[in-house]
Amino acid sequence: MSSVLQPVDVNVRSPARKRARYDEDVEELNKNGRWSLNRNDVDLHDVYDNGVGRLDCDVEEVVTDDDTIFSKDEPRTIDVSCVSMSPNSRSKQIDILESTLTKESLDKLSMGEWDSLLVKKPTIRSMDKTNYFDLLSDEVILQILRWLPKQYLMDISQVSRRFHRLSQDETLWTRMDVSNKHLEPGELGKILSKQVIILRLARTEVCTPSIYANTIAGHPDFTARLMYLDLSMAYICTDTLALLFSKCRRLKKLSLENVPVNDDVLIALSGNRDIEVINFALSTGIREDGLKYLLTNCRKIRELNVAWTYLNVFAVEYICENLPSTMDRLNFSGCRKLLTDKSVGRLIANCPRLRELDLSDCTCLTGETVRQITALEDLNFLALSRCYLIPFKSLFFLKKLFNLAYLDIHGGYIDPEELKTVQDSLGARVQINKFKFSSVARPTVGMRRSSIWNMRVRD
Repeated sequence: MSSVLQPVDVNVRSPARKRARYDEDVEELNKNGRWSLNRNDVDLHDVYDNGVGRLDCDVEEVVTDDDTIFSKDEPRTIDVSCVSMSPNSRSKQIDILESTLTKESLDKLSMGEWDSLLVKKPTIRSMDKTNYFDLLSDEVILQILRWLPKQYLMDISQVSRRFHRLSQDETLWTRMDVSNKHLEPGELGKILSKQVIILRLARTEVCTPSIYANTIAGHPDFTARLMYLDLSMAYICTDTLALLFSKCRRLKKLSLENVPVNDDVLIALSGNRDIEVINFALSTGIREDGLKYLLTNCRKIRELNVAWTYLNVFAVEYICENLPSTMDRLNFSGCRKLLTDKSVGRLIANCPRLRELDLSDCTCLTGETVRQITALEDLNFLALSRCYLIPFKSLFFLKKLFNLAYLDIHGGYIDPEELKTVQDSLGARVQINKFKFSSVARPTVGMRRSSIWNMRVRD
């Protein structure tokens, strides 16, 4: 059976009552006695009973496919201009909009503001792809990168080729704190390749091989810029130490406290002719052959700490006779029975400009040593703790030293009454037993753990 109801635009809100349009072109189907919607044969009352009624609109009022506010090409858009509508249908559609839209929306509709908002597709603006770092110079970016921790610079280097080049700049790696760490094989070579100047490796374990041949530091002609190095209590073998010092020629200050050494290490270290401060406290393996290379080539040493290094008699004698005249601070404590009055006499003759001298725990020294010490006119600090053979009356000679400010005589071998007598003899300008520990050549003193020799190791 052919359809007797024509399609109605679903976009137009129809009244709740069902309606149908009569089709005058439908053929009569009388052969089977079937009913027809022909106007002449149908009783409208019967049709109403079935819920169908005649449309109350004229032919010209029927809404066509083109006579709608909804765009056919773009169903989601609304043509509020209603240009293509007939006057009647336009008014009806406006009534529908007025019953559903808010007053604010109607005001916009009446002013024509929706013509550009609803009919047209929304335009998607492309994001600004300008790389503002390209507008900055390398110097400005380096100033920014200096504020980042060292561990983040490796991530920055993965951003682009330019950032990789800038992250390797030597100015960003001037100082590094790698203390209390575990360095995997080859990591020390990477650190040296950064051309670091101030490096702290205290209590750090350095695994071997420490430098790979395919790195910058592994090149035979490589020379590190390292000047200040703290290896106090580090776990590092002598072969690695010798290799490290062979790459250095500009060392100024070095701490090897409680680190084993040998002749090869001292020979490699002797290549740093401008070295000024060396801390060998508690180190083992220092022998006369290695000292010959060190003290022959390094004649600018100002501070030396060889406390409790268990030197043999030949090494002690060689140090006393060959120390450079530039010596300013010297810690020779812990030699016990190896350092004698005669050795101290040769030491003072070679180092007349000493300002600080620590001879604690040298139990063979006598009052003759005190008399010889009075030749040091610039002496400011003197430690004679636990030198049990020095009588307290011999300390009266120290009043000849007008620059003496501190005297340490710990150990209890001088009773309080004798100590008071010494204080009265030297006067109030000399403070007795002010310090318990020596600071000669040591990189850190007290709680200063972010600097070595008063230089920051962290940016």
